[in-house]
Amino acid sequence: MNINGDIIPSSIKSAVETLVSAMDEQDKRAIRAASDGTVFHHTLGTGMRNAWSFWEADSPLKRDAVASYGIAHADDISGLIIAWTCAEVRGESFDPVAHCQKFHEHWAMYGTDALAAGGWPPTGEEGKSFDG
Repeated sequence: MNINGDIIPSSIKSAVETLVSAMDEQDKRAIRAASDGTVFHHTLGTGMRNAWSFWEADSPLKRDAVASYGIAHADDISGLIIAWTCAEVRGESFDPVAHCQKFHEHWAMYGTDALAAGGWPPTGEEGKSFDG
């Protein structure tokens, strides 16, 4: 599946909806057959991270991830979207807040938090609100 970099969703939820609607049956079969979504980190994940500018502070998706889920690292954001997309395709329930807890715990083990790990807040923007 190719990620359209010309159309950048404005929220994590809309990114999931965009991906699911762009999938053909072969894409959906691959997701259903995968043991978990991490197998898509270097394919679908890389496509999203680059095309949708997860590394940039002004990315609408990064700002939504910060405001809604308290995560800012590009790998965490793409991981959330992939896990949610896989759940949607498989018809499984998904709690994005609960899923993000693993990112918070991961970064805490390294003495930081899930925002700072993703370079948040951007340099020069400390103290500003990005709640939408």
